Amino acid sequence: MISNTNQSTRTVPSSLILVFVFIMTAITTSDVATASPSPSSVDSITAAFALIPTQVPGARHRHHRRIPKRPTRCGRLMGGAHDHNHDVHQSSAIVTGETSCSDDESAGDRVIYNPLQSSTSSEDGSVTSNASVERSRRSVGQTNVNRRRNRGRIVMSRTGNLPDVHWRAIPLTHLRSHPSFHPLPPPSTISSLPTKEHVRYFRQESWQWDYLHQGRCTTSQTAAALGFLEEKAARFLGIPRSLQRGGVGAWDRLRENAGGDDYGLEEMERVLCEGSGGRRSGNCSNSNRKEWQVGVREMEKTWVPRYKLRNDFPFMAKYIPNISEEELTVRKELVQKRQKQQPPSPMVTRMQWGNAQEATSILTALNYFCSFDNTTTIHEVGMCGAAFDDDTGEESLNGLKIGATPDALICHGNGTVEVLEVKNHCPFVWNKLSPHRSGSSGPKVKKRKGQKHRGRKQHCNTMDEERNEEHALPKHFLIRDFELEAKVPAVYIPQLMMEMLCVGDSIDLDKPTNTKSKQSTPICTSAVMVRQTATKGAILLRLNRDEDWISEMKYWLGQFKKAFVNTNEIPTDNFFWDDDENSRYRKFLQRTKELSESVEQVATVDHGRIQRMVKERGGGDIPLFLDCIGESSE
Repeated sequence: MISNTNQSTRTVPSSLILVFVFIMTAITTSDVATASPSPSSVDSITAAFALIPTQVPGARHRHHRRIPKRPTRCGRLMGGAHDHNHDVHQSSAIVTGETSCSDDESAGDRVIYNPLQSSTSSEDGSVTSNASVERSRRSVGQTNVNRRRNRGRIVMSRTGNLPDVHWRAIPLTHLRSHPSFHPLPPPSTISSLPTKEHVRYFRQESWQWDYLHQGRCTTSQTAAALGFLEEKAARFLGIPRSLQRGGVGAWDRLRENAGGDDYGLEEMERVLCEGSGGRRSGNCSNSNRKEWQVGVREMEKTWVPRYKLRNDFPFMAKYIPNISEEELTVRKELVQKRQKQQPPSPMVTRMQWGNAQEATSILTALNYFCSFDNTTTIHEVGMCGAAFDDDTGEESLNGLKIGATPDALICHGNGTVEVLEVKNHCPFVWNKLSPHRSGSSGPKVKKRKGQKHRGRKQHCNTMDEERNEEHALPKHFLIRDFELEAKVPAVYIPQLMMEMLCVGDSIDLDKPTNTKSKQSTPICTSAVMVRQTATKGAILLRLNRDEDWISEMKYWLGQFKKAFVNTNEIPTDNFFWDDDENSRYRKFLQRTKELSESVEQVATVDHGRIQRMVKERGGGDIPLFLDCIGESSE
C-alpha cells in the first residue's frame, strides 16, 4: 500500500508541473508581446493602417459609420483593454474585416496613415488616449478662437432680396485720378469746337453727350438696325431671347432729327459749349489737365503709385479709400426704400450692375496692360464719329449719321491704339421659387390652409407666425457663377466694329489730320473686350478689324435707312432675312458668326487679381447681398 501510494504521489506532481510550465510560458509570451512589440510586429501594424479612411481607426469621414463594440484578440493587441475604448473596438472590427463594402466605396481613394498613440488608464480602469485628450483640448481652444474671430463677421449667403449692385465697385470719379488714366475735361471747361469731331471730349454723363445721340445710329441701335435682333437672325447667331427686341426701337430713334443736324460748326459750338470765351483756341484740348482738374491734390490721396510701394505690389497703384459698415447700412436702407416704391426687377438689376462696375473692369484692363509696359495709358473718350456727318462720299449709308462711344481707348507705348469695351456679367439671377410678383409692394405671404378659421386662442399669434413665414420664404435673387468663354457674343460684333470705325485716324485732334477713314489710315485696328464676373474672375479678348465686314455693315444700315426711315414705314418681322443660304444677308450673318468664334484670347485674370474696393481695416468680407448687413454672428 505504501509503495503504491508513493508511486502515485510521484506521478501526480510531474503532470502538474508540466501543466504549470505550459501556462506560465503562454502568459509570459502574451505579456512580452503586449508590453514591447517587436519591430516586425510594428511594421505589420503600420502596414495594416495604410488604408482608405473607413479602414483606419479614428479616421474621420462624412460617410463614417459607428462599428458595434466587439472585443477581439486584435483589440487586446492594439490597446490592451478591449471593452472601454471605442477606438480600439473600431480598429479591431476594421482589421478583422467587419466593415461593409459600401463604406469603402464611398470613402474615396485617398490613403490616410493614422499613427499609434500611447494610452493611459484612468481611475475607473478605462483607457484614455493621450492623443484624444490633446485633441479635445485643442478643439475647445480652437472653438473659442473661432468664436472670437467670427464675432462681428457677416454671414455670407448665396440668396437674398437686396442685391448690392455697387458691390466693391471703384467709382469712375476715383478712376479719373489714377496715374495711368487720362480723363476728359469737365463739360463746363469746354469753350470751343475746332472741328465737329471735338465733341468726343464731352463726357458720357453730360447732357451734351445725350444731345448728340438724337437721330444718330449709335452702337445701342446698330445690331437692331442690322436685323440681328429679329427672331430668325437671332436664332441663327445664338442671341438669347432676352435680347431679341426687333428693329422698331432703332427705327424710332433714327426718325428723330440728329443733334446739331441743321447747325453749322459755329452754331453747334454755341449750343454745346458752356465754357467762357467762345474763341476757337482749342480750349477743349485734353493735354492741359492741371488747368481744369479741380482738387488734384485731394484726389492724389486716392491712389499711391506702385513705385512708391514694394516691388511685388500686384497693381499699378494702391487704392486708398475703403467702405465702412455704416456706409453699407445706409446703402441697405436706400435699396429697401427703392424696393418699396418699385418692385425689384432682374433686368433693371442687371443694367445697374453693368453701369456701377464699369470703372472696375476698365481698371482690370489698365492693370494688365500697364504691367507689361508702364508707358501704356487708358484714355476716357466720348462719342466719336461726328466727322462722318460731312462725308458725302459714304453713299452706302444713304445720309445716315453714325456714332460710337467706347468705354475707353488703350494707347500703347508703341503708338498702337485699341478700343476698350467692358461687359460685366451680373451675378444676380431671378429665383423662380420666389413668391414675389410684379406690381406688388413686397413678397406675398401665402396663407396656410385653414388659417382664416383660426380660433381665439391662435388669433393672437397670427402676426408672429406670418412674420416668421415671410422670413422663411425663398429669396428673390440667387447668385450665379458665370463661366466665361473665349468668345465675343455675336450681338456685340456690330458694337466693336462701329467703335473701331468711328475712332478714325487719330486720337489727338489738335494735330492737322483728317478723321475720314477713306482719306487716311485708321489708327484703330483692333478692339479689346473685358468680360468680368463677380466670382470667376475676368477674361480679355481681342477682335481684329475687318474692313469687308464694316463695308457690309454700312450697306445694310443704309438699306434700313432707305427702306424704313425715309419711307416712315415700321420695320416688318424678320426684315432682311432670306431663306436662301447663298444670299448676301445670310453670308453677312455667317461671317458675323465666324468673327464671334475666332477672337484672340489675350489673358484670363483670376478673381483674386481683380482690384476692387475693400472694407475698412478689420471689417471682414463684403457680401453680395445687403440682407445680412447689421446682423453679425455671435
